[in-house]
Amino acid sequence: MRFRSFNVLAFVAVLLGISLLSLSACQSGEEANRGVTEISGMVIPFELTPYNNIVFKTVLNGKDSLRLKFDSGASGLLLTHQAIQEKTDLLNDGQETSTTENYVPLQQTVSLTLADLSWESLMVLPVQHSGQGTDGRFGWDLLQDKVVGLNYDKLEMTIADEMPELSGYTKTKLEAVDGALCLSGALITGGKPYPFRFMYDSGYQRALLVDSTLADSLLFPVGDLAQIKENQLRNGAGKIFTTRVLELPRLTIGGHQLKNLPIQLLHQENPAGFPVHILGNELMKRFNTVIDFPNQAIYLRPNSLWEAPYIDAAS
Repeated sequence: MRFRSFNVLAFVAVLLGISLLSLSACQSGEEANRGVTEISGMVIPFELTPYNNIVFKTVLNGKDSLRLKFDSGASGLLLTHQAIQEKTDLLNDGQETSTTENYVPLQQTVSLTLADLSWESLMVLPVQHSGQGTDGRFGWDLLQDKVVGLNYDKLEMTIADEMPELSGYTKTKLEAVDGALCLSGALITGGKPYPFRFMYDSGYQRALLVDSTLADSLLFPVGDLAQIKENQLRNGAGKIFTTRVLELPRLTIGGHQLKNLPIQLLHQENPAGFPVHILGNELMKRFNTVIDFPNQAIYLRPNSLWEAPYIDAAS
C-alpha cells in the first residue's frame, strides 16, 4: 500500500511554515539493517541554512529561479507573496488579481524543475512567510513514489526508485494520513517513557514541539522539567505562537536516544487540530535519513551533526 496523495486545500492550519493534518496512531517497527551505507540514484545538492532549512535551487515555468525548501510537513507548492510578485510573472498575464491571499490558490498552474526532476500543472498556494532566505517550499507528496535520501554530511538529496539493503540504519514504520507523516517515539523523564506519535516535519526549524494538552493527558510531568526561556514562533500566515522552552532529559525516536534537548511547549490550542508532537529539523538533521515512500518506512543513521549545539540549549 502506498501513501495516499491529498488535496492541499483541505488544510489551512500551518505551524512554523508547515501544514498540519490529522494522523493515525503509529506503531513502533524499529530494526537494524545491513548492507550499503547509501542509496544510489539521482543526486541533488542542497544548502542547510543556519535556520535548519533544506534549500534547493529550482526553476518555475522554465525561467524563474527560486530557492525552495523541502518541507516534509507540507504538501504541494507554496510560494511567498513577495516571491510571486518580484521573482515571477504569474501576476502579469491578466489571470490573477494584483493582491494574493494566504492559501487561496492562483488561477493558473505552473511547472517546477528540480535538477532532472520536473512536475507539470502544479497549483500554487501563496503564503506570507517561508524559511528565511527562501521563496517558498515544496512538500513530500512531490516525491511520494520515490525513495528519498537526505545526507547531511554531504549536503545531498538522493532520489531512487528502489530501496537497497542499508548498513548502520534503524528502520521504523512511517505512516501518512491526510498528508502528515508520523513515526513512533517517547518523551522520557525520571526514567519513565511517555510514548506517542511524532510528526516528521523538516520545515519546523527547532528540535521538538510538545503539545501541552497531549502531555497533560499522558500525565507527563511537565513541571519537573527545567525552564530555559520563553519563545515566540511564527507560522506561514504570520500568526504568533508563544512557547515555553524546557529541557527534556531524554527522547527516543526511531530506535535512537537523544539527551538533554530543548523542547518548545505549546500552551495554545494545537493548530493541527489533533494531538501530536512535532519533530523539527534541528533534531532530524542529526540523522542521515532515507524515506522509503513506496514501503512506508523511514531509516535513520546518526551523522556528524549528532553533537551540534541546539539553538535554545541551556547555557
